[in-house]
Parts: sequence; structure tokens; C-alpha cells
Amino acid sequence: MKLELNKDQLELLKFMVLNFESNDDKEEQIIQAIEAKIYDLQEKEALKLVGILNAQSKRPQGEW
Repeated sequence: MKLELNKDQLELLKFMVLNFESNDDKEEQIIQAIEAKIYDLQEKEALKLVGILNAQSKRPQGEW
């Protein structure tokens, strides 16, 4: 299953996951797996942004 979220939705999901109180080990494992995926998505997004910024900084500036 693929779930697409915008930045605000991802932040809300992260907040909900971090504040969820699990009742047993199975729920705790599920929450930890979701949390890991959230952090992975955020890291990938940050790396993409860094790549874009680096590419923009190397672009020649026109002088008028």
C-alpha cells in the first residue's frame, strides 16, 4: 500500500505517532515501524532539498 502525504499531514502523523501510548508489544512494534518510515521520508525530503539548493548555487548568475 502506498500512502501519499503532504508536509503538514506528515508532521501531524509524526506528532500523533510520537504521542501514542501503546497497550502491548505488538502495538509498540507497529508504532516504531511507522516512526522509522516517517523519519526516513523526512530525511529523503531534506536530502532532495539540499540537492536542489546545491544545484541552484552552482547555476551561473546573469549580470545585467
